[in-house]
Amino acid sequence: MRTLVIGAGQVGPHVATQLAERGDHVVVGTRSGSGPEHPLITRTHLDATDAAALERAFADVDVVHLCVHASAYRPDAWERELPPLEHAVLTAAERQGVHVVYPESVYAFDTSGTLGADLRVAPRSHLGRIRADLLARRAASSARTTSVVASDFYGPGASLAHGGDRMVGPATTGRTVRPLGRTDLPHAWTYLPDLAAAMVAAADAPDGPEVVLAPVVHASQRELALAGRDEVRVRAVPVWALRAVGVLSADVRAMAAMTYLCSEPLLVDEAATILPATPLDVAAATVVDLTRRDVVAGR
Repeated sequence: MRTLVIGAGQVGPHVATQLAERGDHVVVGTRSGSGPEHPLITRTHLDATDAAALERAFADVDVVHLCVHASAYRPDAWERELPPLEHAVLTAAERQGVHVVYPESVYAFDTSGTLGADLRVAPRSHLGRIRADLLARRAASSARTTSVVASDFYGPGASLAHGGDRMVGPATTGRTVRPLGRTDLPHAWTYLPDLAAAMVAAADAPDGPEVVLAPVVHASQRELALAGRDEVRVRAVPVWALRAVGVLSADVRAMAAMTYLCSEPLLVDEAATILPATPLDVAAATVVDLTRRDVVAGR
């Protein structure tokens, strides 16, 4: 298959690299022309909001992995940027017969019980309602789409994720880890390389469903912070503190609205995921090793 990966943030480089390592020729499109380096990866400049540019880019590929997101973690940025992006991508995909694969979050779904094969759309936040709208647009499109639903990210490259540098960096370098909400509840986590593998598998499936679950492991926030490390100090940031700061900060206010995910169990039926997950101890050892190398290198 001819594949285009749009975006070189947290997810895109993993998808592109995994495809290239199995022998596929991949194009990575970003506004800056950045992306991972590999002999089978071609990096190009692409503005995903430019309908004409998308039309040209989609004419040469079979599958597109859309791995871009809004410029800020706020409802106003999501509402301003994501629906037009979705419209432009789906329009080009419909015209060119391209399969679009997306990384998706749990935000749009009912998390009051265990997430399984029968996912129910029931958003509990403004951000969740935006995600639900994007899923509805995909379902209404004549283009083939697959949304791969991941839980909170962790792993190499997860710098912006709750389970990423916020927890891994401090834990690995001896500083206090400050997770949000309750630290003792079971929580589903998706290792970034596992999400990429799930997206590749979804693209390979000829007749797969429109929405699939990415691999997960279950561990409390405290357990994730401790995994593969020696002694780690864990001091949670209470939800009330976030809400208080959120009165003055739109970014913190948006984060506070999502803390139900850290104040209640987040459970996923592991038997319903598209692939098995990398065991937590194996993934954690990789993350700790990479983080320590970055610290030594001064990155």
